[in-house]
Amino acid sequence: MTKKNAFTLAEVLITLAIIGVIAALTVPSVMFSTDEKQAIVGLKKAILSLNQAVDMARTEVKFQPNPKCFIDTTGGDSQSSQCEDLFNFIKDVMQVHKYCKSDPLGGGCIGKYPPAENCDGWNDIKQAFLTADGMSYFVYSENNASIMGVDINGPKAPNKWGYDVFSLQLTGTKTTMQQYEPGGCEYAMEGGKTGSQLLEESDEEESGTGSGS
Repeated sequence: MTKKNAFTLAEVLITLAIIGVIAALTVPSVMFSTDEKQAIVGLKKAILSLNQAVDMARTEVKFQPNPKCFIDTTGGDSQSSQCEDLFNFIKDVMQVHKYCKSDPLGGGCIGKYPPAENCDGWNDIKQAFLTADGMSYFVYSENNASIMGVDINGPKAPNKWGYDVFSLQLTGTKTTMQQYEPGGCEYAMEGGKTGSQLLEESDEEESGTGSGS
């Protein structure tokens, strides 16, 4: 009679324990990586939507040749005389599902965000709107479109800076077209990343210069 080899109960338990430890170490990092990729996709979509709205604004006579609302990061003069008009234009041309002229949290346009260190404007959000694709947009200062925040999944959790909530600023000069990009009063909670960091890592990954290449 041929003797068959088999695992003992102890060996099976030890193997399962090892698999459990490996899973506990790797699954969170895999999930976080997936969350980061989703954040990058949502952030790029929000930037594209805002920039398309600004492009449309340039076709309006009052905004030509460019809206007088931008932050000049080259050291030139920033302008803000049309920031209120631009915010209203953006709100009107985007597919707005809900607009909260006051009390955005109570009105359901945004979630409850933890305090943003050194960014008082984000701790007292005055106006916001929720678009049909489920994203929340809100202004840093009253209705000034030069710095806007975006929550890529609206009032839904996690509602955390650097995870699903990011700051964007409208940069440009008197002679160049303005474009939204990560900036303004950027803040990321522990474990999160600013929009600038996410897009920089995304660019490195796409160009093959990241640490994983």
